Amino acid sequence: MEITRLALFSEFVGQLHPLLIHFPIGILLMAIALHFFQIISKKDFNSSISILVLIGSVLAGISCLAGWLLASTGEYNDEIVFFHRWSGIATFILALASYFWIRYRNYLFAGLLILIIVTGHYGSILTYGEGYFLKPAVDSSVTIQTKNRRSLKIENPQGETKAYFYPYEDQIVPILKSKCYSCHSIQKKKGGLRLDSEFFIRKGGKNGRILIPGNSLKSHLYAYLVKPEDDDLHMPPTGKKQLTLLEIQFIEKWISTGAPFGEVEQKMVLASSELSSQAIDLPNSDKIPVENEIDVEPFGPIENLVLDKLKEAKISVVSSGAKNQWISLNFINVKSDLNALLAQSKSIKTHVTELKLTDFYQIDFSAIRDFSNVKILNLGHTNLKDDDLEIFKDLDQLEQLNLYGTKVTDVGLMKLAECQHLKVLYLWDTKVSAIGINELKKKRPKLKIESGQFTFKLADTNLPKRLIVK
Repeated sequence: MEITRLALFSEFVGQLHPLLIHFPIGILLMAIALHFFQIISKKDFNSSISILVLIGSVLAGISCLAGWLLASTGEYNDEIVFFHRWSGIATFILALASYFWIRYRNYLFAGLLILIIVTGHYGSILTYGEGYFLKPAVDSSVTIQTKNRRSLKIENPQGETKAYFYPYEDQIVPILKSKCYSCHSIQKKKGGLRLDSEFFIRKGGKNGRILIPGNSLKSHLYAYLVKPEDDDLHMPPTGKKQLTLLEIQFIEKWISTGAPFGEVEQKMVLASSELSSQAIDLPNSDKIPVENEIDVEPFGPIENLVLDKLKEAKISVVSSGAKNQWISLNFINVKSDLNALLAQSKSIKTHVTELKLTDFYQIDFSAIRDFSNVKILNLGHTNLKDDDLEIFKDLDQLEQLNLYGTKVTDVGLMKLAECQHLKVLYLWDTKVSAIGINELKKKRPKLKIESGQFTFKLADTNLPKRLIVK
């Protein structure tokens, strides 16, 4: 018990290091500035300087102790920690020396200033990663858009093609690098977790695995992203730059399709007029609309009050648009009456562009009809039946529909032919047959249907490297 308490106390003190370190830095820099002002002005400030140096030295020593305890957690890069630790200790020693040897302060303060800069540099690497100073603020979605291309290889004159693309490298890595590497990479391993390579993502952290291929809801890599921001498990933590709605969808889709780390192959048939040597978009790179074609007024006081109540009910709310007038509602963490909350959401229905109502089996689907501007609707693992699909023809803006794990059959599938704006349809693990899908394709040839018929080819490392979509 005593050992546990000591370990907890040590961890607590270590966590104070990022806070404590700013005090000695500020005080010692003030002392150095005052010393050089003393030289220029020919006035005597030695007593004031000595007080500042003494206080700064004591706080530097305390910060060194806290930093040592923080580094002992093993969550940081050992090589960088080595330089940061010993340059910090050298700073403490030099500051203390400058208190006692006043006559040598010119030299001691010059060395102290250099050490503060060097120590701060290594500390910044541990916190923000390599190249933090010159690193531009790049939105990972821009990087993804530039990479979301695939080349086509024509296999025969009838237009059968094989398309190869790399969802992990082209979509997931830019997101992780932009939003996660600062805490989960070689420089810093928060929670013993690294996300900078396939090996470490599969390995997980101190609390176990974070990736369950094919199941995004049980994968902490995704599930923690959609928890309420005031939840202790929400990632990234409060104060860090959050993932956009598009980035969250990329990660969910990647995990749901088996989390392939290597090349993905898709067989497809194109009409001869559509064949081109140019690159085309990835099948899973559909963008979540930031702005609707129809404009609406920003939220008023009453609507903001409704939003606050929805957040209190653990509904994840993500805003988008130039005026934050569009929102996504994710009910994944809701434990109370979903239908009551859905009815409450009707007061902001014109602002909703995405609804996620997965893993609920007593939903009154007629309420969805009122969300006229919804473009993305996820009803995976719900009590949806064929008769309920009748309501979707009233959703004029609906572009993407996920029916994963429902009891929808070919009968209900034909009702979706009337949804003229529908572009993407997910039918993994449903009662729909290949015949039903082909019939729907005849009526809606441009509708993209993901039926989840995936198989894996194992590489020599016994890890899934290629995903075949038939």
